[in-house]
Amino acid sequence: MFGKIKNWMGIEGAKIRLQVLPSYPSGIETINGELEIYSKRPQRILQIEIKLYEIYTHGTKSDKRIDEYLLGTWDSDQPIMVDDNNAENVFFKLPYQPLESNMDKIANKNTLFKGLVSVAKSLKGVKSEYKLEARVTVEGLNWQPFTKTMIRFE
Repeated sequence: MFGKIKNWMGIEGAKIRLQVLPSYPSGIETINGELEIYSKRPQRILQIEIKLYEIYTHGTKSDKRIDEYLLGTWDSDQPIMVDDNNAENVFFKLPYQPLESNMDKIANKNTLFKGLVSVAKSLKGVKSEYKLEARVTVEGLNWQPFTKTMIRFE
């Protein structure tokens, strides 16, 4: 009975780990990486979903706003069996579409304005961070494994 409770809560169930580079060049169109899935007991993975978000912060102090934009997703519906203490690695290529603000468009058109746009962004408190999230659906579990990691674009 205790084993059923642990399985229902996901205590000894499947765990996941994202393995990606910490930074990527700004001109790429896909994020390549690997999702490692491991478990202490046999589990059947039904679905994998990986999403890339931009966390856009702008404003200062009381006027500070944070917006989150979905840039791309990668899904797999192929069932995967994970055995006791044997990790399964799933390679993924997540295509995404970067968002450009009006200030970014001006900076990309003319290198002279790039410095001015950078100064204007810092004065307005504009900052973008990028978050990669992975979630898997495991057969028979109520608590689905989830992980996230931050990446940078240079």
